[in-house]
Amino acid sequence: MGYVLADIKLKNPRLSELKPITVNARVDTGALMLCIPELMALQLQLETNSQREVT
Repeated sequence: MGYVLADIKLKNPRLSELKPITVNARVDTGALMLCIPELMALQLQLETNSQREVT
């Protein structure tokens, strides 16, 4: 397992009028979940599907 750096585009498919956010992300190749900072989720007006505590 390793890490990959990638530019990814985040958008809300339900609100296509909102501008997508492009970010440089560090990804764990074995990860199954995506963590999005609260500020980005608010900017994209995303609804919470599930929440987990991370450290």
